[in-house]
Parts: sequence; C-alpha cells; structure tokens
Amino acid sequence: MQQRSAGARVRRLRVRRALTQEQLAETAGVAIRTVQRAEDGSMSAETVASLAAALEVPVETLTAARETGDYPQITPMVYYADAGSLDWLVRVFGLTERTRYVAPDGRIEHAELYLGEGVIMAIGPSEAGGSTTPAALGGASTQSLYVMVDDVDAHHEHAREHGAKIITEPENAHGHRRYLAADPEGHHWQFWTALP
Repeated sequence: MQQRSAGARVRRLRVRRALTQEQLAETAGVAIRTVQRAEDGSMSAETVASLAAALEVPVETLTAARETGDYPQITPMVYYADAGSLDWLVRVFGLTERTRYVAPDGRIEHAELYLGEGVIMAIGPSEAGGSTTPAALGGASTQSLYVMVDDVDAHHEHAREHGAKIITEPENAHGHRRYLAADPEGHHWQFWTALP
C-alpha cells in the first residue's frame, strides 16, 4: 500500500498543479513513462528526488509512510445492504477492494475499497445503529462522495456503459469538470478532474 500511496501522492500533486504527465516529465527531466510508472507506485530514489523537485515539495512528502495504517485522516463509512454492490463499485466506478467480511446471512460486516489514496469503509445497515441506505429511504441522500479521477469523461462513459444511473452529465464548474452518478443503493458519487 505504501508504494501505491506514494504514486497517488505524485498524481494528486501533479493534478493540483494542473500539470499533464508530459509537463511533469519535462520539468523533472525524466521520461513520460517514468512519470506513469511513478504514479503507479514504482519509482527509484532518483525518480523520487526529481519529481519532488519538479513538484516543489520535500522528498518526504512523496515517501513518508502514514502513521495511520494507510488510512486518510477522514474515511467515509457508507452503508450497503447488498454485498453485490461492492462488486458493482469495482466494475463500474473502478474502485479496488482491499477487505471484505460478509456474515453467513450475506450482510456486509466490514469492507474497504480504495481509489488512489482514498478509502471508503462499507458496512451493512443497522437498525440498532439507526443506519440505512438511500434506497431504503426512497432515494433520499444526505451525503455525496467527491472523487478525483484522471479522466472524468472516460470515467463517465465507462460508468454509463456499465449501467450507472447518471444524475448530471459532465459539466465544468468551480475549476473542475465533473458529473454525478448514483450506485445501485442510491449513494451519490460525484467524479471530477481539475480543469487546466
């Protein structure tokens, strides 16, 4: 996870500075493929030093292990009644499953999915805990996840082709290109890419 986290940090810093991979490669004096490998979490000490200098951050910003066990400071917990929704999130939205514990009755006890450095925890709704899904509330949603992706238009097309409910089409707003979709249980996911 630490290498993947370092790669996600490189990508996040590049996007925040509105740089393409080509521009970062040129500034760092490395090949474009080196930047691509770095964003996938594979980089030598020389590459780390070059990218840190180009991104104007200390080397430690790219290499430091998290003290929190690879969890971001805030990790959303999202309620899912159907374990099949986890497979859907992987197939349609491109998340990666890290952990899954399902009770013998099929209820999700605990699952973790990630995209880059972002993590969500998924658990089954609980009457005792007063939690449920938007679908169980007739579609009402009290929260939304705002998720950065490399190419929001390609992500939108993939999600549409795989049956995601598109709530708003891609649009430019507040320095981002974004769209809003709902998963099978009614949770809202807004995916975005920074505008150049």
